[in-house]
Amino acid sequence: MGLTFEWTVKLGDILTMGGAIMVAAAFLYNRGGKEAGDQMTLRALSKEFGKMQTEFKAFSETLQKIAVQETKIELLMKWYDELRHGEGFIQGPRRANVDGMYKRD
Repeated sequence: MGLTFEWTVKLGDILTMGGAIMVAAAFLYNRGGKEAGDQMTLRALSKEFGKMQTEFKAFSETLQKIAVQETKIELLMKWYDELRHGEGFIQGPRRANVDGMYKRD
C-alpha cells in the first residue's frame, strides 16, 4: 500500500486558503496596529510628563525663593520695629561713646 497525493486543485480550495490568509493577516495587522498606536501614545505622554516635571521643578524653585524673601522681609520688619521702639544696635558719634546694643530700662 503506497501513499498517493492528488495534485488537482479546486477553485473553492484556493478561495478558502486565500480567505484564511486574509483573516490571519487582518488579525495580525489590527493587533500590531493597536499596539503601535498605544506605544506612540505612551511616548507622547512620556514627553509631556517630562516637560511637566521641568515646569514643576522651576515652579518649586520659584516658591522656595519667595519663601526665603518672605523670611528676610519678616526679619527686616522685626528689626525695624525694634529700632522704632528704641531697641537694637545703635551707632553714634565716637565722642558720645555710643556703640553697641541699647535697651531701654
